[in-house]
Amino acid sequence: MLLSSVFAFGNAAANNTTTLFVNRGQSAKITCNYRRTNDTEIMTVNLQTLNHTLCSYLHVDSLRKQDCKDNIRLIWIKEIMEISFELLNLQNQDTGTYTCTVKRIAKPPEEDLGVERVQVIVRPVLSLSCEKWPNGSPMLVCSVGFYHSLEQLWIKDGDVLNSSHKSFNGSSYLELPPHTISDTIYSCWVNHSSLNQPLVGNLSSSVCYERGGVTVKVVFIISSVLAVFLIIAFMFIAVMCKCYRRARSQSVPPVGMSVTPESFLHDHLHSEALYSTLGDHHAVPCSPVRVHSSPQ
Repeated sequence: MLLSSVFAFGNAAANNTTTLFVNRGQSAKITCNYRRTNDTEIMTVNLQTLNHTLCSYLHVDSLRKQDCKDNIRLIWIKEIMEISFELLNLQNQDTGTYTCTVKRIAKPPEEDLGVERVQVIVRPVLSLSCEKWPNGSPMLVCSVGFYHSLEQLWIKDGDVLNSSHKSFNGSSYLELPPHTISDTIYSCWVNHSSLNQPLVGNLSSSVCYERGGVTVKVVFIISSVLAVFLIIAFMFIAVMCKCYRRARSQSVPPVGMSVTPESFLHDHLHSEALYSTLGDHHAVPCSPVRVHSSPQ
């Protein structure tokens, strides 16, 4: 976020500072605003911090690199004589004030054509993850990186937690309660006087309750399906047993009644032939046997 724009023209150097916020790993562009003149034969372009020169170029007919760090790239648009530096892959330690100075060294006398100061603040990346205490209970870990004297809060489903947690020294730890079926969203809120806005990270509690890649919710669903299956199986067995007992009770005849097994024997006996063990062993048909009930 660019908070202010400051340009340096003429002989006066810039006294104000532009502030630029970038995320870690991103790039920042610093434009060297200077006064264009027709009597400039040789000029130098330098990018430096408070104590170190980071990149320097000499312009005669074109810009020639004198010395430059690997993560700094010069952008030169010859048609409009625009000069800028791009800071690549910024890390936390790159936070600081950068000054670009354009100076004419010939024709004499030497003259500052422009000075541009930019304060680059690299926003840290907030990391929110789930770890385990030695006893196996889950905890949330909120890490920022390099800031000191941070303001830090834990938030549970939008409500600020007043419960105690481990002291914050680059990382903060929050022990979670025993696992529950419902998901809970935990947030880590971090602020610092040098940040233009707080850092916030969110994480669902279900991530911390994983067991071998299967969450509590999945285990609950599997258990529920299994329970329903067992109930259905039990009901099926009960119905089958009841039908079996009913079938057995209907097959027993009343006392004093004899059963004519015609229905059982008729078809079978018609297809059978009786063989005698005497004589020439010709088959003798066997007629069905009828059994009548005895008179009362």
